[in-house]
Amino acid sequence: MPFNKRVAILGSSFGTKVTAPALRAEGWEIVALFSRRAHRAAEVAGMIGIPHHSDDFHAIVSRDDIDAVVVSTPTATHREHVLAALDAGKHVLCEKPFAMTEAEAREMIAAAAATDRTTMVNFEFRYTDHRLHITRLIEEGRIGRPQSATANLYFARLMSAGGLDWRSQLAMGGGALNEQGSHYFDALRGWMGDITSVYAHIAVHEPLRIDPDTGEHLTSDADDYFSATFTFESGAAANVSMIWSGRIPGFGDLYITGPGGTIAHHGPVGLFSDGPVTYTPPMEEADAARPLGHAEEGPPLPRPADIEPLPEEPIIASSRRLLREFERGIAEGTSPAPNFEDGLRAQLILDAARESARTGRVVEVRPV
Repeated sequence: MPFNKRVAILGSSFGTKVTAPALRAEGWEIVALFSRRAHRAAEVAGMIGIPHHSDDFHAIVSRDDIDAVVVSTPTATHREHVLAALDAGKHVLCEKPFAMTEAEAREMIAAAAATDRTTMVNFEFRYTDHRLHITRLIEEGRIGRPQSATANLYFARLMSAGGLDWRSQLAMGGGALNEQGSHYFDALRGWMGDITSVYAHIAVHEPLRIDPDTGEHLTSDADDYFSATFTFESGAAANVSMIWSGRIPGFGDLYITGPGGTIAHHGPVGLFSDGPVTYTPPMEEADAARPLGHAEEGPPLPRPADIEPLPEEPIIASSRRLLREFERGIAEGTSPAPNFEDGLRAQLILDAARESARTGRVVEVRPV
């Protein structure tokens, strides 16, 4: 169906720094901006050239001159903002994590199902060059059916800086598990199938926050460390660990192994950064003479020629690719993946991980 590519953004941080340039690169007109603080809405709208702004999100989503709404506010506000946008008849692209709870996610899915609007969740890292490359290798059967995966991310972040923002408040949806763990869970589910159970540990290692204006010492309750073991419907298993800390160098590794060998990726910010994708074939009989632990990883693989290179930094380039799917969905009257159901699936994994960490036991992931 024909439509005008006019959009409003709810949220004055990530949505304006990353999604806004991606929208403009894909030919969208950003008509209006919401921020809960009026002066912040005016300031950011002025800086990046958005003509209208408000601290009233109802006024923004009900505008007649927009077709779609990007919800890029803290997770605790997603439900309210998504429901308002759908009620106003707008297509919706919502940030991840999709919701605070399973109940919120299901309510938003039900509201979307009652409309003909396109609704998607912004798992933009699905569309980075390296993740597209890994997906291609797995789909082509390079390693056979994945049997196991190991992923770790040491994310160098000075936790005390910035005060007690929403990322440092569990009640607002903050923490490493929500913000970055959700992306890893989405990636593993795409490569290895549905996750059926979780055993997790979650902790706060660096709770100190310092208010940048007053110097007051504050305490964060949002997790900055988690580790989790997953089992998959296929019988495969995976281990994921992640830490945010100002005491570490940043790096991240991923290994996915099957009967045909191992696919690996390495990056300074793990799956959130560019880095080599390698393939290592299984050891042969002749390799048995090598000392234990001395098998060499395969060389970096060239990127497939049909993965279009884009000039922007990876997070904006991947956002552009996701926005093309959003636009296709609007034109066709569909909700391409990653859609609200993908958001629910990620939420069910997050909920199971938190329950496991709380109870100290393996928790089954609830069915969709």
